[in-house]
Amino acid sequence: MAGRPELPAWTPPVPTRETDLEWAPLTTLDLSQISGDDFTSVPESVVREVGEAFSRDGFIYAENHGLSWEHVLRQFAIGQYAFNGVSEADKAKYKADILSTGSFVGYKEQGHWKLNGVKDRIEQLNFGSQSFSPEKREQLFPPSIQHLLPEIEEFARFNHAVILRKILSVLSLVLKLPANHLWELSKEPEKRGLDLLRYAMYHTPDQQDDDKLGGVRLQGHTDFNSVSILWSQPITSLEVLMPDNKWRLVKHRDNALVINLGDAMHFISGGYLKQTIHRVVAPPADQAHYTRLGIFYFALFNDDVSLEPIEESSVVREAYAARKHKEGGFWDVTKAKGEKVPTAGDWERLRVKAYGQQQAKKAQDGHDVEEIAGQKVLGYNGERVKSKFTAQTSAVRAN
Repeated sequence: MAGRPELPAWTPPVPTRETDLEWAPLTTLDLSQISGDDFTSVPESVVREVGEAFSRDGFIYAENHGLSWEHVLRQFAIGQYAFNGVSEADKAKYKADILSTGSFVGYKEQGHWKLNGVKDRIEQLNFGSQSFSPEKREQLFPPSIQHLLPEIEEFARFNHAVILRKILSVLSLVLKLPANHLWELSKEPEKRGLDLLRYAMYHTPDQQDDDKLGGVRLQGHTDFNSVSILWSQPITSLEVLMPDNKWRLVKHRDNALVINLGDAMHFISGGYLKQTIHRVVAPPADQAHYTRLGIFYFALFNDDVSLEPIEESSVVREAYAARKHKEGGFWDVTKAKGEKVPTAGDWERLRVKAYGQQQAKKAQDGHDVEEIAGQKVLGYNGERVKSKFTAQTSAVRAN
C-alpha cells in the first residue's frame, strides 16, 4: 500500500458488549473453495449449502475473499474521508440527480428519503461501474477525491471480478445451469453494467425522530439488484427478517462479508432464490455514540437483461410453476397491459426513483405498499424487537 495518498486512519468501533442480543444464524461461504481460472470449480457441498441458505434465509456470510484486513481498513478510511474531508459545497455540487435519472451515482444528501414524514440521516457517495472513464471522473466527482479514484476503481473491480463472479458461479450451479451462466448476464460492467460501489455514513437522528420511528433508521426493504455485498463493520445495526418472521441482528466479523440477494435475482430464479427483507436500526446503548460507516457493493445484471424467469433451468421452472399456481406470475399484470417485462436496468431505475418518496399506501397490516411495473413492493414497518432483558423486565413490571 506504499505510495498511496495519506488519509486519516479509520478506527473500527468497539463491538457491543451486550450479551442478550438475538443473532441471525447465517451460513458461511468460504470463497477460497471456489477455484479455477474462471472460478467455475465449486464443490458440491458448497452448492448444496449455499443454495439451501439463499432459498431459505436470503443472507449468508462470506470469508476468505482475498483482501487483507489492512486493505479493507484503507477502504473504510477512504469512505470516512469522502464525507469528512469533502466540503458541503462540493457534496451539493456533485449531488446525484436521483429523481430524474434513477441513479444514485454521486453524493446522496441526508433527507432525500422520508419515512412517516421523518427525513433520513444517511449520506452516501456512490460510484457506478461506468463512472471511471477520465471524462466521467471529472464530471461526477469533486476535485478533493480525484487522487483516490484509482484505488476506488481497483476495489470496485475486485468486488465484481472476484467476489461477485465466485458467488454467481455458485448460484448458477444452484439453479442447475452452466457455472458461467449468471456471469454472462453480468460481465463487462464498465460498458453494459450498472453496478454500484457505495460508501455510506449513518448520522444519529434527533431523539424525537428516532422515537417516532421506533429506532428504525432505514425502513425494512428488499434490495433492487442481483447480489449485494456488505463489508462487515462493528456497529450492530443490521437486522434481517428470518424465515420464522422474527427480526434478528447480523453479528460483525472482522474482514468478512455479508451477502444477500435482491429483487432481480429473485425474479429470474422464478422465486426460488430469496430477496430477504432487512433494515437498519439504532445500535445497542454502548455503541450509540458512534457514527456508522458502511461499504457496499451492489451488483446488477447488465442493463438490458430481461427479468423473466430463466426457462433453461429446471429449478426455476419448477419454482415458478408453483408460484404461478399460488400467487400468479411475476409479470402477468404487466403483460396483460401490453407492456414489456422490465430489464434489470429498468427495475433499478424505477425503484431508485420511488424509494423513500412517500408514494406508498398503508396496507391493513400497517406496512407500506406501492405498485411498480405490476409488482407490489413492500416497505416493512415492524416495531423494533426488544432485547431479552428488556422483555423480561417489562413482564415483571406488568405483573
